[in-house]
Amino acid sequence: MMAESWPAPVGGVLCAGYGSRLAPLTDVLPKPLMPFLNTPLVAYALNHLVGAGVERVGMNLHHLPDAVPPVADRLCANFGLRPTYIREWEILGTAGGVRGIWQGLGEPEATLIVLNGDSVMNIDLRAHLQAHRESGALASMVVRPRAEDQPGRVWLNQDGELRGLRDARHPQASSETLAEYDFTGVHFLEPELLRQIPLELGCMVGDVYIPLLEKGERINALVNEGFWAALDTPRLFFETTRRVLHEPGLFEQAPLPQALGQSLYIYNEATIDDKARLAGPILAGLHAMVGAGAQVGPDVVLDGVELRGGARVREAILYGMGQLEGDWERCMAVAGKVVSFELDD
Repeated sequence: MMAESWPAPVGGVLCAGYGSRLAPLTDVLPKPLMPFLNTPLVAYALNHLVGAGVERVGMNLHHLPDAVPPVADRLCANFGLRPTYIREWEILGTAGGVRGIWQGLGEPEATLIVLNGDSVMNIDLRAHLQAHRESGALASMVVRPRAEDQPGRVWLNQDGELRGLRDARHPQASSETLAEYDFTGVHFLEPELLRQIPLELGCMVGDVYIPLLEKGERINALVNEGFWAALDTPRLFFETTRRVLHEPGLFEQAPLPQALGQSLYIYNEATIDDKARLAGPILAGLHAMVGAGAQVGPDVVLDGVELRGGARVREAILYGMGQLEGDWERCMAVAGKVVSFELDD
């Protein structure tokens, strides 16, 4: 079948999870709305889907479900997407979540591209979609070479074929040399497989892919070599933020304004007092105010914050915290919730 004859893909973004490793921040803001570089995480996933030709997208909701649609509606309007929200009264995990999204979209006879709402990456979804379709597989998982801070546990043979997930192996794996990869959370799924997934609590890897793999059925693997980061903990969130601030070209979607000085990314110069002491890199949003005598940086992102004259902020991410004084270091704070983290010096 020629690529031109395929129906347009539909998209899904998994938004239902609790984001427990980012608690207590996620007690007040669901993880897909957590700002990364002053932009909600879900915006990056939606933008990727647009690039793959998606026009309809489903988002499943459970934790703080009423918070997502007002933000996602505006993002989808900007991107030209038509959103559908699928509320899970009991959380269904990744497998039930994927089935619920497809069902909520009307069970279209089209490829469903699924992304997590809590990771950032450089990826050409359109190219991977074409590769998935040309493979003839009912499911493709996008993987990447394993990183030291990730669990790995995805195993490919020398021909790039998926041969292991977690402790499970394909029947032919015992005679092959395997290399370990990370799963990026990106799936390409066809209706024939989606129909087989129960609308109940389940895991795509553990309850769908592993049983297929162990029976010798094919799950396609697509390797993505580009930048990818899971923002699972405050430390990972901060470290990824710092990496991009130091090297903006690392992340293609990085929404940074033109630097004013040495890595000073400031949206509104009028809110930064001339007598504030700044040490880049810093990202200051439209609603960040820095008073005379305040010390900011390095490695700081802030918005919805007013730093008084005696404030000192470094290695921190601060959002919606209002007026602040004192020292703020190695912490992440959102809407009154604060969590500290340790870094390797």
